[in-house]
Amino acid sequence: MDLQQVRQTVSEIARAAGAVLMEKYARPHEERVKKNITDIVTEGDLASEAVVIPRLIEAFPDHRIVSEEGGGAGLGKPAEEAEYFWYIDPLDGTSNYASSIPFFSVSIALADKHMNPLVGVVFDPFSDELYSAAKGYGATLNDKPVRVSGQKALAQAMLCSGFPYDSFKNPDNNIREWQAFTVRSRGLRRFGSIALELSYIAAGRLEGLWEGSVNPWDVQAGILLVREAGGRVTDYANAESDAAHSGKQVLASNGHIHDEMREVLSSAKNLENINKP
Repeated sequence: MDLQQVRQTVSEIARAAGAVLMEKYARPHEERVKKNITDIVTEGDLASEAVVIPRLIEAFPDHRIVSEEGGGAGLGKPAEEAEYFWYIDPLDGTSNYASSIPFFSVSIALADKHMNPLVGVVFDPFSDELYSAAKGYGATLNDKPVRVSGQKALAQAMLCSGFPYDSFKNPDNNIREWQAFTVRSRGLRRFGSIALELSYIAAGRLEGLWEGSVNPWDVQAGILLVREAGGRVTDYANAESDAAHSGKQVLASNGHIHDEMREVLSSAKNLENINKP
């Protein structure tokens, strides 16, 4: 498979989906609740997905489609037979989009059957920034090569993270970790689109990110972008495992501060265990 050609094809599809999102961006949005009141889908999610999936099926009929909004369920080869899988988030940052906050993206990734990302594209239609990577070919922003930041001190690093949709009832809600990093870094940000946040690490705008309880379609493209830009992505135990590739535990960095970030996560977890009754 020509990964560079795949990368070009997917970049064009992501741009087309982004154009649909921008057409609907300034209009009143229709929202529907999914798992709970903070987990929503809009007409933008569905319209973007309706652009991405048919084009991927046409271009790659032997691949399996996995999409957040479910429009790809059952499409392509059966999962047990497929060699390649597409992980699609047609609108990463739905809550931002629904509130007309201009930080959202289209995320599309190709992975092998072991969830190792091979091609990743993240498109920010509001800023007209397209991040793309193919395994072994580096990462680009609007076709120009990007590299991770050279910052080596966690105390001078800009980090980001997020919180699970069920944080109001989930004891593993990331609040303790957020507190721990607040006093160990230059600053923390919560932008609301992990695909774009990972892209920002690849472009050297952020130094690190940690987050758990997300999904493969949220992170597959961004993971490849960070790695191809010279950074590291592991789970919290420092392994390039299914936990990272599936979104269960994602620790991404420029590589220089990775071990320090792991130490902070470990200390926060230990403190949590100590305080349990």
